[in-house]
Amino acid sequence: MMLQQTQIVTALPYFERWVARWPDWRSLAKAGEDEVLTAWTGLGYYQRARRLLELAKVVCQKHEGQLPDSVEELSQLPGLGPYASEAVAAIAFNKPAFPIDGNVRRVLSRYYADKQISPSKAQDAFFRDRLMPTFVRTRRRRELAQALMELGALVCKPRNPLCEGCPVKTSCACAEPNLAKDFPLKKTKAKPKKKWILFVWVVGDETLALRKRPSGGRFPSQWEPVSAEGETREEALQQLSSFLPKETFKDIEWKTSFRRDFTTFHVHWEPGLIRVNGNACVDGYENVAISNVDNLNLVPVMGKNWAEISQGMQN
Repeated sequence: MMLQQTQIVTALPYFERWVARWPDWRSLAKAGEDEVLTAWTGLGYYQRARRLLELAKVVCQKHEGQLPDSVEELSQLPGLGPYASEAVAAIAFNKPAFPIDGNVRRVLSRYYADKQISPSKAQDAFFRDRLMPTFVRTRRRRELAQALMELGALVCKPRNPLCEGCPVKTSCACAEPNLAKDFPLKKTKAKPKKKWILFVWVVGDETLALRKRPSGGRFPSQWEPVSAEGETREEALQQLSSFLPKETFKDIEWKTSFRRDFTTFHVHWEPGLIRVNGNACVDGYENVAISNVDNLNLVPVMGKNWAEISQGMQN
């Protein structure tokens, strides 16, 4: 589940810390959501962590703490879609399952070189119909599944495929880089939308105004300061002014904006700082002790900024 959106070199240290902390499903099922999200910080796509915690609870409640080994049962668990269910069944349990990820899709698109098949569920069904008899027949299903993934990662690379050293070169329909570069067929990508997110640290004598985001959508169940967003800075600023008191709004000390991009959004982030006497009181936000902020699972971009802001305040 870590590797679904993360490179292995990034995920590996997280995985090692994770299994040292929660070595089995029962120990993970007892963990708190904030604890799990904090351990996941830096991997992104935090919904995966929440579903993994939910999955652990279901495995303990319905499967006596043991992960089921069939694709059908695995696919009923939280967070395990078609690919993950097939991958776990094949690799962990050596079942005749056929996981198709981006690497496998690229290898097979080039191997068959069929321009009638575009990147889609229909394409995956085409590949599965061709190869599933091999997965059923062979005893080394986990090795076959991983070999296809590794072939795409190490040999049949996206831009510079190493066709000369490919072990399936003699039967591949492309078999040379100039042909391979046209596969898989490219999808037309939607142009990312632009978004401004303004977030303001309202700092009292010993407290900070924060709120926990909803459990669904972006940054689920993570903490954030007073925030507003819009398609333009002006739109976000107008929203922000609607729930910050006028007497404090004019005193915002704006910091340098920066950009962080997501799959479907190009986001401009702009932090600000307000100092108030007494408690940091904003409607809809909690008064959180500054000394406890480091124990909260802040939205990562905002958490990094808070580390800079708080360091500057100390100096």
